[in-house]
Amino acid sequence: MYNLTDSHSDLLTTKTKKQQIEFIKNLPSNIKFLNLAIFTTHKKINIKQLKKYKQRINFLQTFTNTHLLFSVEDISSIKECEIDELIKLKPFCVSLTWNYKNQYAGGSLSTSGITKCGKQIIKKLEENNIIIDTAHLNRKSFWQFAKLTTKPILCTHANINSIFSHPRNLTNQEIKKIVGSNGFVGISLYQNFISTHKISAKNIAWQFNYLIKKFKSKNFGFGTDFFGVYKRFLPSNLKRYQDFSTVSAELKKLDYSKETISNIFHKNFENFLNRARKKSS
Repeated sequence: MYNLTDSHSDLLTTKTKKQQIEFIKNLPSNIKFLNLAIFTTHKKINIKQLKKYKQRINFLQTFTNTHLLFSVEDISSIKECEIDELIKLKPFCVSLTWNYKNQYAGGSLSTSGITKCGKQIIKKLEENNIIIDTAHLNRKSFWQFAKLTTKPILCTHANINSIFSHPRNLTNQEIKKIVGSNGFVGISLYQNFISTHKISAKNIAWQFNYLIKKFKSKNFGFGTDFFGVYKRFLPSNLKRYQDFSTVSAELKKLDYSKETISNIFHKNFENFLNRARKKSS
């Protein structure tokens, strides 16, 4: 059994408190890092609510040896004057937007770029060692951000546009830029980013096969988007962390070594965390 990390889960904003506790209590022991994203868009979660979510993560941490990371998915409901309060919560990462444009940047379903205010926010967040998650940025905003950032670039959950064209997927040029920054891409399990047909663990293995053959790097892992998508849109044989042996089996069929599989499953994300922390020190 390989150790495993997940750079994006929506557990906290889609499950009840009781369900969250039960899930965390029963996390498999091989899960080393789990990034819990607070999805603010639909419920317009404000800074006071974010503080409560941070407290909840601290509470959940008492039930597990898995390192629980706190992040914010879409800061559009956070006012510019509240950014200092957000910084005090010390999120691991934040995304400027979701799929639409806001006061900070353009999401994947918009054509807007990063605003003047957004550029100021990026600078301030990075000065305080908070990483910007590029997962939902559109092409224009991504490339504007790539020119501004001083950090390894992070994309917590996305897939490959060359395999399946979708506004949320990364182009080869974007992936190359992320790899060149020594950043990290978390591959999601969401069917609609991968195929028009039902997918399985084999499709996920082929995502990694493409990336490794094309970029020959150690910058890729899992950003499942568990609880952020309905189970019917997850791979048929990959709906829980306990099912990840199906992916390792498919990677073995492609002649990948135990070392490479271990890198994908956990070491690449852990190494990214170490790089990001070193860069901020």
